[in-house]
Amino acid sequence: MFGHVFKNTFKVLLRQRALVFWSLFFPIILGLLFKLAFGNLNEQLKLDPINVLVNEELYEDENIKSFFDSVEKEKIFKIEKVTDEKNPKLDEHTAYIRKVDDVLVKDEGFKSSIVTSVMNAFIQNSETIYKILEKNPNANINELIGINDYIKDESNKNMNLVNTYFYTLIGMQSLYGYMWGMVVIYQYEANLSTVAKRNVMSPSNIKTKLLSALLVAWIINTVVLLITILVLKYLLKIDFGDNYSGLMVLILLSALCGVSFGTLIATGVKADVNKKEGMGIGLTMLMSFMAGMMVSDIKMIIQRNIPILNKINPVAIITDALYSMYYYNDMARFYQNISYLGLATFVFIVLTAVFTKGKRYEHL
Repeated sequence: MFGHVFKNTFKVLLRQRALVFWSLFFPIILGLLFKLAFGNLNEQLKLDPINVLVNEELYEDENIKSFFDSVEKEKIFKIEKVTDEKNPKLDEHTAYIRKVDDVLVKDEGFKSSIVTSVMNAFIQNSETIYKILEKNPNANINELIGINDYIKDESNKNMNLVNTYFYTLIGMQSLYGYMWGMVVIYQYEANLSTVAKRNVMSPSNIKTKLLSALLVAWIINTVVLLITILVLKYLLKIDFGDNYSGLMVLILLSALCGVSFGTLIATGVKADVNKKEGMGIGLTMLMSFMAGMMVSDIKMIIQRNIPILNKINPVAIITDALYSMYYYNDMARFYQNISYLGLATFVFIVLTAVFTKGKRYEHL
């Protein structure tokens, strides 16, 4: 019986063309539009090396020379050495570094501020080193103050600001799986449809059939997410990191969360099917908005003012889990997100069970 229901439910669900479109093709189309809209955003935000003039006399100090070599290697500055000048022309250069504490900038712009900040950081580090050496000439500076280089970049070299929009898209698509959950419930809740009345009247165990059907919904939603991630990764070149086992766990749990969200709406809301579908779409889009899909700053604003919302919003949780796998080496944040998502899914399943438990029908 389990296998028979499993096979038939697959046929029933995959014949729902509208559901297949909205759950699979619509997010992929949206992803293509995102790529067209934001594809060059990172190039536009990329900061080219800042052109600066440097008094060549400063290179006589080995520490200062090492510092300038470091910032050039990191492509922060593009340095041109010049002889000492009091009032050099800065037509094509942002600043002139005459001494480490004497920086002439062209204007008050963003690049000028970077030059000033970098030089101030060098001065502060130098003063710290000199003070330590005065007290202990044999001190290991690197160990005492944790400085191996003047500038150490520990960020992800492949960091892509556009990725967060696609991570939110996956979160939205996961919750769109509510449609599969609703269809299954409408197949087995006798007060919701004629088909459900027939299924309830059949002699086979209704719980076994319902569990089999829900398993099908979970598998379909999982496959839908996998297809979308493969399209985003290999066609649109969106990076999801290298933790494939963690990604698979997240996909499975996200798919289950979406299906259970749909079963909760179907059983817990007293309205016709159209209103329930509208509610599902409305709540999913609201959660996607709060996760930053339309305005990326919204999620940060919520985190600063009402952080609990980001911990109970499944779309925000899924987005943050994908983000944490890609940007951080430490998996602590990812595991935290998995626990939040597992809790949300558990609540959806328990509430669904509460609303369906013990129902009796006088007339079918």
